[in-house]
Amino acid sequence: MDIDDLEDIDDLTVPDFSGDDFADDKQIQKKRILEAEFKKMTEDSIKVITDAFCAQISSHKNLKHFLLHKTIAIPTLIESYQGKWGNKAIHFCVFQYTSSVYAGKLYNAGENNYFVGLIDLDKTYPHTIVQPETIALKIEDLFTKTDVDFAHAKRFSWKFHAITEDKTALEMLFFNKDLDRIAQFPLTEFELNNRQCYFRENRKPVSLREAENFVELAKILLEVL
Repeated sequence: MDIDDLEDIDDLTVPDFSGDDFADDKQIQKKRILEAEFKKMTEDSIKVITDAFCAQISSHKNLKHFLLHKTIAIPTLIESYQGKWGNKAIHFCVFQYTSSVYAGKLYNAGENNYFVGLIDLDKTYPHTIVQPETIALKIEDLFTKTDVDFAHAKRFSWKFHAITEDKTALEMLFFNKDLDRIAQFPLTEFELNNRQCYFRENRKPVSLREAENFVELAKILLEVL
């Protein structure tokens, strides 16, 4: 077709593709609303933490050497932030993971986000993992005798199961530290590795409530460790 042929075409109007083909699809519109609400809730939750620690977006940290991190099933790192509390640095990340629920023959799966924190420590700690105490861990400890209890922090010792590569060194480093403050967050998991502490307040999805709890736990760990 040349320019002369174009003169014979009466209407050269470009079709309008700006309309929403799914405007009348209630399911699609509902999904879009939920996605927008989820995005805003996540952004608001992140802001709670960034405001608390004057944090800014930062480069990602390598967390693969933490054993607790390896328990997360194929996590996708969304964003990383760096902030401070006093003279200590705190790094936190937002991870996305897939959760699934079986109910009889029904199966439901979806994606969730949650927070993970990383603190730079003043002292070098032996490799230590602290997790919520469970019946299974209590039974296991009957045979292994690896759980470390602290006489000055009975509430902490009751709530958590602590294992370490150097019990004597850990007891000296934890001596007279107010570990019982951590016990107000009974689902906490943290791992000490040299001069770093990897932690999460729980494994629940991101929410404003979880963001507030994350901030409070982070401040306690920053002050206690």
